[in-house]
Amino acid sequence: MKEEQEKLLRYIGEIFEKRRKEKKEGESLGKFPEEINHAIIAAGKKIRIAREERAMSVDELSLLTGLTPLYISQIELGEADPYMTEIYDLSKALDIDLSALFQKK
Repeated sequence: MKEEQEKLLRYIGEIFEKRRKEKKEGESLGKFPEEINHAIIAAGKKIRIAREERAMSVDELSLLTGLTPLYISQIELGEADPYMTEIYDLSKALDIDLSALFQKK
């Protein structure tokens, strides 16, 4: 199971990196399958739900992770392409399993 989780996390990290590169180069994001875009948006929603379940504000989560409140909001809305280290920091601060953020229900 751990090997599967690591493979999933590497894959997600690669997706974020490709999206960052496209944005930097001004290319269209249309190359990514909708499934991938939905997975990124779904992960952001899971982060927001976990934060709200803990009655934690974006500002409080910001203090725990070192990420700005605006950036956290963008992640929660699926508008940002965070590095896996940032997703890891968010999952630790919220005490949720990192791989669970990207698993389909």
